[in-house]
Amino acid sequence: MTTELTGAQKCAILVLLLEEAQAAELLRRLDPAEVRAVGEAMLTVAEIEPAAIDAVLDEFLSRTANVAALDAQGRQVRARIGRALGQPRAGRIIDEIGPPAAPRRFAMLDWLDAPTIATLLDDEHPQAVTLVLAHLREPQAAAVLDALPAPVRADVVPRLATLKPVQAQVIAELEADLDAKLATQTAPVNDTALAGTDFTARLVKLSNNRALLLEALAGVDPALAEEVAAQQFVFADIMALGPKDMQLVLREADPALLPVALKGADADILARVFASMSSRAAAQLQDELAERGPLKRADVEAARAELCAVVRRLGEAGTIMMPGAAGAYV
Repeated sequence: MTTELTGAQKCAILVLLLEEAQAAELLRRLDPAEVRAVGEAMLTVAEIEPAAIDAVLDEFLSRTANVAALDAQGRQVRARIGRALGQPRAGRIIDEIGPPAAPRRFAMLDWLDAPTIATLLDDEHPQAVTLVLAHLREPQAAAVLDALPAPVRADVVPRLATLKPVQAQVIAELEADLDAKLATQTAPVNDTALAGTDFTARLVKLSNNRALLLEALAGVDPALAEEVAAQQFVFADIMALGPKDMQLVLREADPALLPVALKGADADILARVFASMSSRAAAQLQDELAERGPLKRADVEAARAELCAVVRRLGEAGTIMMPGAAGAYV
């Protein structure tokens, strides 16, 4: 029975059965992506059958029955590595990986975006900033480095290149200081974008109630509704149209619009458009594209926006199937 559940759903069931403090402690040990996956899974198991819950608990107890807790020094892990690799190679590897199951330093920064971390480090010594960057995952560290003021970047980069081993106590103290600084924040360290127009447009695009949502938004802010509506179908989405829908769009579009809108388009888009036309019409359009000289980017973008408006109009009328919303058509 539990084989039908994902790992995230099984974890979600266990979290929901724990006391709030225990659940919070468990989630605190997960990384942001894992917390997001478990959080989403909680919504899918809210009404799960008791038998399935019992099965998950049985599986959990079965898997943990023979698991012995590691002591603080990790003797079991050290012994196994020693037997597998021998000395002194095992010793070197153990020294490199550090204490088993030790939490990664500055993991609390995983929850913050790069500008927020840069602001948090604003009053720190460049050496402290260097130390923090050295402990972040490379993509995040690069983003934080870009977000730092130029003079700080110029100071930090040489320090990163020449950073020597640092005492564990110094690292722990810096981590504790930053953790305390975060705890005293009464407002966000930096304005972190949680949603915004792009995010809203994507949600509306995936909704089965797209028209109703846009209508409601228009009642509050017509200009914003127009901006969100414009993102419901962008030029690159042409590739997601079915053959029949593409033919309908091409019939409805102004013939003079197509050569401008398709100027500089990807080969895949051009091939999809040509395949949806008669041989004679496709050849004529290809000739027009070949004969036209350079066009202003603004004119091309305007033509593409007009073509997308045709697609949205046909989609709102139910004439074609708009890509994106699952389950909107049967």
